[in-house]
Amino acid sequence: MSSSIKKLAVAVGAVAIVVSTPVAGAWAADDWSGDASGKGLRTQSAVQGDQHPTRHTQDGEQRSVTRSAGSGIIDGKEWSVTLQFYPEVPEGFPSDDWTSGFGGSRPVDPSLLCQRVFIGGVQVDHQAGPWAGCAVVDGRDDFVEGAGLHGLSGKGTSGTRIFVGNPAPGTATARLTLDGGTVRTAEVVTLPGTSYRAFALPIADGETIASVDTFDGQGNRLTHETYWD
Repeated sequence: MSSSIKKLAVAVGAVAIVVSTPVAGAWAADDWSGDASGKGLRTQSAVQGDQHPTRHTQDGEQRSVTRSAGSGIIDGKEWSVTLQFYPEVPEGFPSDDWTSGFGGSRPVDPSLLCQRVFIGGVQVDHQAGPWAGCAVVDGRDDFVEGAGLHGLSGKGTSGTRIFVGNPAPGTATARLTLDGGTVRTAEVVTLPGTSYRAFALPIADGETIASVDTFDGQGNRLTHETYWD
């Protein structure tokens, strides 16, 4: 289950809490150091090490591009967030959902954007079927901004969760501060050939967020949000 912001409400019947946020909200991909409450958190930036390199998939007429937005271990569980873009909506995607995703109306150039979150080998919102986490967008450069907490219980409000953000252009990094002072930072990951960006940071069971800040490439703060507790 997940709680999501702005256009990032997932189609195909996924259970979600939608929370409005200013259009100026912006986010990034994960890279942090430090341990929180002895829970043994570990993450690896998608920018580092090429653990999950960009890959292109030829699928008949379909050519999709996939990139990791972050992965690691939290509460002893492996987690990951992956972005995938299909330039054409694949066969098998429910036709009823072509206008119920990010935009609310049928796009001129319908494509599909998927943001898949896994915790402990289980996909968040998997109950929604094989296209959970996917929604129709308008080509490679649609307007998709927002952020959300994603978890397997409590609709993303409790337990092990992953904070996923989709930034505005010009956002380079993000900083998540927990109650108690632990800080985690992230860098923006962009799907090659598109404008779609994301970051992902883990939150252990029992942790609460004090604030989320975003920054441009020169370190100037762009946003400061405090309502994620």
